[in-house]
Amino acid sequence: MEDLDEIMKIERESFPVAWEYSIFLNICLHNGKVASGGAGVLVMDVLEMNNTIQGYAVWEIDTSAASGHILNLAIRSDARRKGKGTMLVKHIIQDLRNNGIRSCRLEVRESNKPARRLYESCGFVASSTILGYYFDEDAIVYSLNP
Repeated sequence: MEDLDEIMKIERESFPVAWEYSIFLNICLHNGKVASGGAGVLVMDVLEMNNTIQGYAVWEIDTSAASGHILNLAIRSDARRKGKGTMLVKHIIQDLRNNGIRSCRLEVRESNKPARRLYESCGFVASSTILGYYFDEDAIVYSLNP
């Protein structure tokens, strides 16, 4: 809970349409893991260094389908391009493996070249496009078999 305000600050500076406070609050109230329906669980973790939140990620684990879905990942603006995003993605991949997950997907804005390079450097492969996913822009769907 003590990280929530900083998470929201990073969220708002990172995305044109930020997730609502209530989404993060709900996950925080459940100690970073909340049921998302059926066999699904939403997981949130933060990357903290020197008592400062550097970034966070939210992903979903669906054990019945052995699939994962990275829903949200952000690094504070003054800490970007320093390997912190890679650290978070690798943490997620390890968590997916630990939970027996065999596939993972995510969506990213077509224009978000830094994020696309990050995911590609971690082994994700562009697999399709969703037209108008972000209302004003298409999404590139990436997939990985961790």
